[in-house]
Amino acid sequence: MTGKFSKGDWVESARVKQKGKFVGQVIDKIDGDYVIRDAERRKWLRKEDELSPAKPKADNDNERADQRARFQHWRL
Repeated sequence: MTGKFSKGDWVESARVKQKGKFVGQVIDKIDGDYVIRDAERRKWLRKEDELSPAKPKADNDNERADQRARFQHWRL
C-alpha cells in the first residue's frame, strides 16, 4: 500500500458534504481511496486529501478520562 497512510494508521476524516468528521483506522486501500473503519465499525471510502493523522481511539478515550478526572478534582 503506497501513499501517505498505511494499513493500521489512525486518521481523522474531514467533513464531506453532510457527513461530519470522524476518527477511524485505515483497513485497506482500493483504487487510490482509503477504506476507513470508524468506532461503530462502519466502513467509509475517503481520498487521501480528505484525511489527516489522528491519535488512536484508545489514546483519545484515555485523554478524555484524564480531563474528566481533572475536572472532578476541581469541583470538590
